[in-house]
Order: sequence, then C-alpha cells, then structure tokens
Amino acid sequence: MRLVYRRVGIALLVLALVVILVARARNPAAPRAAVAVENPSGLAPAAATTRVATRLQNPRGVTVLPDGRLVVVEAGNGIETVDAASETGRVSVFEDLNDDGDYDDPGEIEPVVSQIPSYNTLTQFGTGHDEVGGAGDIVSLGDGRMLLTRDDPSEGYLADGSPTGINVVEFSLESGMGGNLIVRNATMNALAYDRAAEILYVVESGANRLIAVTLDGTIRPVAEFSPLEQGQQAVPAGVTLDPTNGDVLVALFSGQIDDYFGSILSFWPGSAKIVRVDPATGRQTDAITGLTTAVDVAVDDVGNMFVVELTSVWPSARMPRDFDLFDPDAAPDPGGYTRFAGSVTLYPADGGEPVVLANRLDQPTNITYVDQALYVSVGQGTPGRRILGPTGSTVITGELHRIALE
Repeated sequence: MRLVYRRVGIALLVLALVVILVARARNPAAPRAAVAVENPSGLAPAAATTRVATRLQNPRGVTVLPDGRLVVVEAGNGIETVDAASETGRVSVFEDLNDDGDYDDPGEIEPVVSQIPSYNTLTQFGTGHDEVGGAGDIVSLGDGRMLLTRDDPSEGYLADGSPTGINVVEFSLESGMGGNLIVRNATMNALAYDRAAEILYVVESGANRLIAVTLDGTIRPVAEFSPLEQGQQAVPAGVTLDPTNGDVLVALFSGQIDDYFGSILSFWPGSAKIVRVDPATGRQTDAITGLTTAVDVAVDDVGNMFVVELTSVWPSARMPRDFDLFDPDAAPDPGGYTRFAGSVTLYPADGGEPVVLANRLDQPTNITYVDQALYVSVGQGTPGRRILGPTGSTVITGELHRIALE
C-alpha cells in the first residue's frame, strides 16, 4: 500500500560553531540526544542565513554544479490535471547573473524540464496534511548525469495494484528527462550517491526501507527500520553519506499515532532520530535521538551533521479531506504541521553541544551541503494558501535559503 502520507527548539542556547579536523572512528559513539537551544535570531554566531530565491513552488532537492550553478527541483503546486501543459513541477538551473547573491532577477532561473505532474496528499490520499508530492530529490553522478525521484499517481497501476509512477529517473541538462533507473511501489523520498563505489542509496518512506542501487538498476535491500518508541512507523525521509567512514545516515521522521485518546496525531515529539547504517551489513545504530520531525540530514567532510526538522512543536489539527486548498477566503490553516517552527541544527562530529543554525523556518524539507554552505528548501504546501505567520496572516511561499558556514 502506498503510504505517501508518512512523509514529510523551543528552549535553545547559542553555542559556537565547531569544525574539527579528525575523522570519526568506525565504531560510533553513544547517540547524542537532541538539545533544545534558545536562539531568538535564528542564527549561530559563525553562520549567516540568506534567502537566495523566493516565489518557488515547493522546492525540494538541490545539487550544485562544478561551476557553482544550482540545479533545483520544484514539486509544483499540487493541482492534479489532465492538461499536461498545466503541470507545474520542474527542474531548473539557478545562476546568479548579476552577482547580487540571489536568483530572483530575470533570467536567473532557467527551467530545463517543465510540466512534471504533482499532487497533494490531502486530496489524493486523505492524509490530513497539505503536502505536495511529485518530483523530489536529485543527485549528480559527477559526469553530467543526474538522478531524480518522481512520484506520479496519474500514471496508474499494474494489474497487481503496483503503481507505475514511482521512479528514479535519469536526467541531464543537455537532454532533460531520460528513462527510469528503477520503478518501485513505495514513495522514494531521498537519494545519496557514492561516486567511488557507483552506488545509489534510496530511502522508501512507504516501506520503511533503505536500498542500494547500481547504475544498471540492480537493487539490493540494505535495511528496514523498526517502529519507533510509541509504536508508530519509522518513516525514512532523508539520507546522506558520511564521508569519514562510508556509513549511510538516515533521518527517521516519526509516523502518525493512530489512537491518541481517540484522535490521530501526525507524529510523536521526541521520537524522530538520525540512524547510522553500515551499508555492507545493514547494522543500525542511533546517531541522534530525541528529535521531533527529522526530515533530512547532511554531513560535511569531517563528520559534522546538519539536521532539518520540519517543525519542532506539538502536532496541529489535521485538515479535513474536503478542505478547499485554493479558496482565497478560507481561514488560515497550518495544514497539519505548525508553520514557522522548522529548524536546521549542527551536531558537531566531536560530540559537542548542538548549535542551532536557523530556526523559525516555514516547513523546511531538504538540505544540501557543499563547500562550507548549506542549501535549505522551505515552504512546503499549497503555494499561496493562507496561513498564520509570526506577524499575522500570510501565504505559503516556497523559498531557497543558503546558510554560510565560513
């Protein structure tokens, strides 16, 4: 069964950014609990956050080209349509033509592939959340080729009920979308590529599974993730490679609690975590525990981990399936997760206290680390829908933020 809906601090103290020059040992230390830190500005002393693109439609995965340009995936607006020309998912090249530090000027965002189908999990599956699916994560193979996750319910199902529209697709700037590398029956949220071994690691949120894929499409199961402490599904939402030892790090986003005093909770605060997986044996160990909504993870060259949380407070009310997501007069609604409560936190490789690099983000979903910078996609949900922000009523706006770590 397709469980697409499984996808997707309050008291924080500012600490110095720690960068070390030693690699982590193969045997991991005891897991580090998440620590709530007061950080009113949302910035750590050694980091600076800049909004580099706005008015995007559900930005997701980002990869950086050797010349510094970005390739950015947008899932789209979530409207399902039979008119292909109206589809809004796309993959674009971002180039700062005037060197002003952003990509909001004319001509700086050039779509390479457009009209990729998108959908909303609220209307498609009745999840109670305003979540847009479609094109998702992207990785570069280093030779001009890229791989992209795609989720398209409109493609239909086989006779056995298996969907045909859940794929990892080949992609290049020159030829656009190519053929499928793999087709699966559970939503694939995130990718990580080991260039030395030419192995792609994929997490499947609907199956609570990590798989390894060769470039000829051969699949090898690596690990399955057991239910979390309250019995909810351990939903793998993000994946990356630790360059210091070859481990695969997976962000487990807490699944829903089906019966909480007669109601349904979207997640259980404190249950989410980052797990470390040995790709050869599948052995799992906890790396960071006590998280609320771990949705993605990145690692730098010395093993510092960067964790994105979609939101950091108690679940908000779920949306009714018939909620009109495009009604301009509808009351502001968070869409199942509290808005402007997301964060990016650094967990130093030496086990030191975590550092909040950015908080009060509006539902961040993806993070990419490259050359002492983090790129964070924010603004998940129906673009333009009214929500409550820090200063009152506002609308969902997809943005890309850059956190400089230099």
